[in-house]
Amino acid sequence: MQRLTFIYLASYLLVGGGALLVAPEFALRLLRSNGEYGDVMPRLFGLFMFVLGGVIFQFLRGRDYRYYLYTVLARCFIVVVMTALYFKAHDPLLLVLDAIVLIGLLPSIYVAARSARVSKAG
Repeated sequence: MQRLTFIYLASYLLVGGGALLVAPEFALRLLRSNGEYGDVMPRLFGLFMFVLGGVIFQFLRGRDYRYYLYTVLARCFIVVVMTALYFKAHDPLLLVLDAIVLIGLLPSIYVAARSARVSKAG
């Protein structure tokens, strides 16, 4: 199950990051953005997403799940911050991104909690 949640995480980071890097206007339109971000900021955001997706892909390829719990905590922080930013900016992009992250985060929380219970029992 860890592998499956990492596949989802790497996929949306690589695809979304690549789209923002190569075609930011199209990607922002798909993500329902109503904000004006210029041409550079979405590409910069896409660059970081794409590179981070590559790192997660390498963890996945190497079957290295040492940082699994950290990815769960990091995504929890991301959801909290994006939700707060939505209330400030009212850009639907932030809600769409929250949904994309939460689709993978919720099963990841379950997997992490289950792993912690198994570790304590063993």
